[in-house]
Amino acid sequence: MKFTLNTVTKCSGRLGLWSGLERLPNVALQTPGLIFHTKGGSVPHVSKEALQQLSSVPQFLQMSISNTIHMQDAVQGCQKTLGEFVAQSEAVSMLVLRDPSEAPVSGVPERDAVPIYTRCGRRAVNVDTYMRLVESFQPDLYVPLYDGDTELGCSKKREQKSVDRTETFVQECLEWHRKSEKLSGKSGLIAPVVGGYSEKLREKAIEWLRQTEHDFAGYLIEGLHTYDPSVVSRLTSETILPIVTPVCKALPQERVRLCFGAYDPSVVLELVSAGVDVFDTSYAYLKAAQQHRALIFSFDVSDEESEMKQESSQHDTELDTTDTRWAEDFSPLLAGCSCYTCQKHSKAYVHHLYNTREMLGPILLMIHNLHHYTEFFKTIRHHVTQDTLPQLRAHLSRQRTLPPYVEKEDKKQAIPMGRKESTPPAEPAEDLEEKLTKKQRS
Repeated sequence: MKFTLNTVTKCSGRLGLWSGLERLPNVALQTPGLIFHTKGGSVPHVSKEALQQLSSVPQFLQMSISNTIHMQDAVQGCQKTLGEFVAQSEAVSMLVLRDPSEAPVSGVPERDAVPIYTRCGRRAVNVDTYMRLVESFQPDLYVPLYDGDTELGCSKKREQKSVDRTETFVQECLEWHRKSEKLSGKSGLIAPVVGGYSEKLREKAIEWLRQTEHDFAGYLIEGLHTYDPSVVSRLTSETILPIVTPVCKALPQERVRLCFGAYDPSVVLELVSAGVDVFDTSYAYLKAAQQHRALIFSFDVSDEESEMKQESSQHDTELDTTDTRWAEDFSPLLAGCSCYTCQKHSKAYVHHLYNTREMLGPILLMIHNLHHYTEFFKTIRHHVTQDTLPQLRAHLSRQRTLPPYVEKEDKKQAIPMGRKESTPPAEPAEDLEEKLTKKQRS
């Protein structure tokens, strides 16, 4: 694939177009843009038909090894690509190692393999296993095997091992890719940039990757976290920008830059300014399916009335649908939103769906969150064009964020219709004493 750089601004990042796939010549991704996060090849909780309700139909799908590796035998037996197998052949498929919405399981990496935690348990994936899997799936884009298990506060030894092991893995994957009839000339490679929070190691990793930069369609900035959603959501721009900014400056201008993870929207804006082009939608999924929250942050800077309202009462960035105050609120999740959920349903209904544990609840939240997040990126591209992204950052920083999500205990489980709740009445203390004395006598 080819990345066309259209505009580079002083303080708002850059605009581009990622296109040129031989199989799908009409498919293109405007950057800054989004790749849709999937589980098992499908966008979570949303059917293919429901996705048509979105203003932007997904054209790039992120598929992770951790929740597709169990499909290998079935895909091989059908003699189809992974995209065809999951009925997503009209979208560009990108294969990555891990799901950005799943918390990692602690463990020690093996010498010649990377641990992947799947629905069937822990799997140690080496280069041979990984490349055979890639040949079976035949994705349009994929990331070579790498060691990105570094995060803030990890040791220098771990960061050095991450770089050394990644160089070995990528070199072996490149050799396999060049010899493979199924991959060479058909699937594109995305180079992983690792090194943890060490600028020197990052420079070393980029210098090594640029020796074969003609083999790569883009670069994935890795090693900032281990994809634990609770950790990624707490990362601030002050923490990651000192690493991401020099990395983007050192990478080739004519190659696309990707950075995956459930980052906060304010951090996303900072990463766009630093030069990152492509993100994923795992943030929208985490808020909808795991935290039961709707995205309602404002990104309309031109609305003067909302600015005046913000001064008197701060605007929230999220709406907690589990809150009992929405039980009788029949207004939409977000006033003025054009998504299917806000046009057809109310806060009270979505709150009711949560209380009754209905499957429709996360579906409606996913439709709204995906719509809101894609519209947010449209606004980002507009501000990059005008070089006014700092105004959008200031507008977002004035809004109030909810406290971190804490999973609530289910004190009362749902009871099937037609049955009464059977809770034995508490026995008086005197009866209990009589029973005890009878047992002692017997």
